[in-house]
Amino acid sequence: MSISRRSFLQGVGIGCSACALGAFPPGALARNPIAGINGKTTLTPSLCEMCSFRCPIQAQVVNNKTVFIQGNPSAPQQGTRICARGGSGVSLVNDPQRIVKPMKRTGPRGDGEWQVISWQQAYQEIAAKMNAIKAQHGPESVAFSSKSGSLSSHLFHLATAFGSPNTFTHA
Repeated sequence: MSISRRSFLQGVGIGCSACALGAFPPGALARNPIAGINGKTTLTPSLCEMCSFRCPIQAQVVNNKTVFIQGNPSAPQQGTRICARGGSGVSLVNDPQRIVKPMKRTGPRGDGEWQVISWQQAYQEIAAKMNAIKAQHGPESVAFSSKSGSLSSHLFHLATAFGSPNTFTHA
């Protein structure tokens, strides 16, 4: 089999094109999901809470709605890169089934009947039930669990105020 100059150059071109496309991360050439969204845009720095690493992130917010999450470019270790779990935080924030107000079951369990209640009513009902458990079984009967990170200290303070030594965190 002989290779002509033309077929050699075609092969080199195809090989170089494949290498160049392989350098792009998956989805880099996909349509931009936020293209065409107009309005007041802000970039809000934060920390990702999707796992225990707490990567620095930056949320792109258009008209008070989070439309894109990327790594914070001010973080030298990461730049604008972020894992798939962190990037999917947009779906979590904008999920139409996300519960954003306290709700109370009004029908039998499993019927899906709920009513929105005030935060004050929710806190009062939770406190009453926790105090009833404490009175009947003692504070040691309740365990407090949280993922590690920025909010776990609040849970430890709650457990201490309740009188329970049973606290633990996980990733």
